[in-house]
Amino acid sequence: MKIGDRVQQVPETFGETEEIRDRHRRKKARKRTYSGTVVYIHPLGRYHVIAFETARGIIRESFAGV
Repeated sequence: MKIGDRVQQVPETFGETEEIRDRHRRKKARKRTYSGTVVYIHPLGRYHVIAFETARGIIRESFAGV
């Protein structure tokens, strides 16, 4: 992963959940993945920041590891 890469990630601070049914017809909720751009990587690789473009503007969220 490098700065500027486009990645798919499930954000914790926003997003939609999809209801899906498994083969036993039980309902499950799954969060939708969004594509974003890597804008920062910690020098020791402890976390990275992804910028997601939304209708209301850009939302940045950090994720553990690289």
